Amino acid sequence: MTIYEQIQRTIDYLEDNLSSQLTCEDVADEANMSVRSFYNYFWAITGFSYKQYVIKRRLTRALDLIGKNNLQIVDVAFESGYKTHESFSRAFKKEFGVSPVDFRKRPQNFNGVKKLSIIEEMCMGVIVKSLPQLRVAVFEGFAPEPEDKAKKQMEEWLNKSDLINKPHRIFGHNINPVGNIAHEPENVGYKFLVTIPDESDETGNSIKTEVLTAGKFVVTGIEGNFESDPSGKWITDGWQKLQEMIKHKGYRVKSERWFEEELEPSIPGNLRLDLYMEIE
Repeated sequence: MTIYEQIQRTIDYLEDNLSSQLTCEDVADEANMSVRSFYNYFWAITGFSYKQYVIKRRLTRALDLIGKNNLQIVDVAFESGYKTHESFSRAFKKEFGVSPVDFRKRPQNFNGVKKLSIIEEMCMGVIVKSLPQLRVAVFEGFAPEPEDKAKKQMEEWLNKSDLINKPHRIFGHNINPVGNIAHEPENVGYKFLVTIPDESDETGNSIKTEVLTAGKFVVTGIEGNFESDPSGKWITDGWQKLQEMIKHKGYRVKSERWFEEELEPSIPGNLRLDLYMEIE
């Protein structure tokens, strides 16, 4: 399962329970994620914090319910997940600039926030996903143990910066001796890419940054460990799965770009990755 499927599952779950008093722990459990990982990826992928999204979806639902004259405002509040009429009225006015009572008297065209759908297409256990342009901090390591070296640099920087507590994503790929993307499993280098806000000054002057251009990708998720499969066949099977889906759908590989995104494993000790391959 990809991170997109996990987040879409939480979105669907929230939609079915907007009137309930769900905790963040409840929603994270639905996706089999830790609360910290859920907070980070929900925000990074949707552009909303969990709290923001819940509030906006509840108030958008309230817009429709207020239009039904058979419902009292207090009933709209309860149906929208609010415990009191007063807390609902404050939230509604803060979001839309008018009270629920005034909105009923003089309806206006507020768009609200519709339910999110973050998966464009899915086939053969592979999803199609467009990535926006991303600004990233870059960390490179070279043989021996290139990935370990790059990860150590990245983790030291993350622990010193405020970004560790802000939504971010971590991608990576093999590189050749001059730092360009490489495809061979036996590579001389590895590069980690940490997403940072466009306006962020987190990197200072000591960390290299790049801009990843937007693109359309096929994505699949894999999970395993090298103790049970030292050959890493579960990784090569994942890449083969992408190739088979591309062939089945008649897509064309657009470029040499590929990424892997390391995620929280469902079983401690496992390595979990989402694999990305760019298509036209």
